Amino acid sequence: MQLDFNIEKIRNGDEEAFKSFFEAFYPKLKALACRFVDEQVADDLVQDVFASYWEQKTNIQADNIQSFLFKCLQNKCLNFIKHQMVEEEYESRVRIAEARIAYLADTSDANHVLEQVMNRDLREIIDKSVGKLPPKCAQAFRLCYFHDVDRKEVAELMGISPRTVDGHIQQALNFLREDLKDLFLLVFMFYNTF
Repeated sequence: MQLDFNIEKIRNGDEEAFKSFFEAFYPKLKALACRFVDEQVADDLVQDVFASYWEQKTNIQADNIQSFLFKCLQNKCLNFIKHQMVEEEYESRVRIAEARIAYLADTSDANHVLEQVMNRDLREIIDKSVGKLPPKCAQAFRLCYFHDVDRKEVAELMGISPRTVDGHIQQALNFLREDLKDLFLLVFMFYNTF
């Protein structure tokens, strides 16, 4: 038969015979591949099958050529699909991870901004409450807590004894605890939510 003759020539390295062989089987193989993959991929896979055949031409028996070609194409299609699934799963995981990172970054930035606003607002509210204290008591509290001045230095700056500074601080803390009790609950809830 013509086909057997061409196969024998192909086995011997005849490129013209291989071209005829390629033209005879290419449409069938491409049609099969297109059932599983898109046309461009089908072209590539079918060409890979023919390249594999050319490389193994001396080992392939004449009675199983079509079976070899179809089996080889089937394996290439399956491997391609598996590879695509792995890539898609990897890309999906990467997208999920990137989305989580972006979300956390956005959330962290938003929380940081919100925290700064809260801190500024808290400072203003506390400052107003401190303003309700007697002037010397408020001054001692501000120096200690807003400016981190040591109690001995506060005593020297204000011209009073350290014991009097302690009394002013204690009075301020007792007053602020009562005056800002609702605010402390709100702050506690804010920091435990975020």
